Amino acid sequence: MPRSGWVAAGAVAAALAGSAIGVAGPGAASPAIALSLAAVAASVAVVAVRRGSTRVAAAAVGILAVAIRLLASGDLGLPQPSAIGQGDGEWTGAVAAISAPRDGRQVAFLELEAPGQAGGAESTVRAAATLPRYPPIRPGLEVRVGGRLEDLTDDDYGRYLARSGVTATLWARSLEVIGDEDGAGSLVERLRRAGDEALARALPEPEAGLASGIIVGLRERVDRDLAAAFTAAGVSHVVAISGWNIAIVGATVAALLRRWPRRRRSAATLVAVAAYTILTGASASVLRAAAMATVVLVARESGRAGRAAAALGWAIVGILAADPGYVVDPGFALSSAATAGLIAWASPLTERLAGWRGGRLPHWICESLAVSLAAEAATLPIVLAWFGRFALLAPIVNLFVVPLVAPAMAAGGLALGGGAAALIGAPGPVAVVLGLPAWAALG
Repeated sequence: MPRSGWVAAGAVAAALAGSAIGVAGPGAASPAIALSLAAVAASVAVVAVRRGSTRVAAAAVGILAVAIRLLASGDLGLPQPSAIGQGDGEWTGAVAAISAPRDGRQVAFLELEAPGQAGGAESTVRAAATLPRYPPIRPGLEVRVGGRLEDLTDDDYGRYLARSGVTATLWARSLEVIGDEDGAGSLVERLRRAGDEALARALPEPEAGLASGIIVGLRERVDRDLAAAFTAAGVSHVVAISGWNIAIVGATVAALLRRWPRRRRSAATLVAVAAYTILTGASASVLRAAAMATVVLVARESGRAGRAAAALGWAIVGILAADPGYVVDPGFALSSAATAGLIAWASPLTERLAGWRGGRLPHWICESLAVSLAAEAATLPIVLAWFGRFALLAPIVNLFVVPLVAPAMAAGGLALGGGAAALIGAPGPVAVVLGLPAWAALG
């Protein structure tokens, strides 16, 4: 393991300790513990350097970096009171993100505005809101809501929301759309919704919703019962945009352009990954996944695969130094593990698959399958440990499902094109015919 790997290991250990501090006892003692952790880490690093123990020194540096961040943060990721306060009222704000409907109601994150405490300035509060089913909303819309706003609870769910930047929860009785935000973010969201509409033209439900989830990142479009079935079968990762999906896109583009010069191919791969990241919403989890997947893809395309592990280590350190709370985020853990799996196993698996059956499989299929299988193998233990589930058939189901994801994404792109053509005036059967491969793969 490279030195950056030991730095990352120390950062992870310190972040886990910080999370335990925040859970066990917030208050005056927590900063003192964080300060003690930083002092011990600094001392160990100095002693290790003098004795020539580079691994111990590297791990101590990782601990020190996160300990300093924990000390500087003060709140250690604990729920904080909202700037608006509790109680019934009416607020205006913007829709930041939405989730799948629950119990017939919409679920969203809202950026609410309220009068500030001084000078008439306005403050913005991020709230996790449960809203009426109508009118339908999407990110970027400006809304007016009426209901009861409450501070976060001091439990696991409250701390999870706090790490997501949420400071309040809202149960809304009324909902009114009053405008639409301008700018690049709103344009991207409209493009995503247009992609969803195009897929709906080419595919029936629930295949259309599943395609929207894995291609354009609209996970709320995936039927809840279908999502529950994926979870029960141990393949819930299929319906979430992650480094796995991004790596499939990048590896497929690189394989299709394998005759190009290396620099041009690497540049095209980066453009494809960036475009797909933006198309899927560029949320914090997707950006982390994109950053980590890009580390591996660029390293492989540049002929420096040996440096990918070092780059991954520094990426983990950077993320945890920016926000130690990510250590208890499943998305972070899964992205890190998937990227590590790609580094360790993607190339050997590609070679093995390429030599299978006398090399009859096209190289791009071998590479896409290898990327999928490597990421799945690396993340499966985390999924089992984190979510406390074990589907007895999951390993067998994954053997069939994982190889289908890359072709399903490619076929979904074809269906997207067919649906878009129908939206701009092409005959309806064009969308249906072009959607048949995706219907078969997704079905």
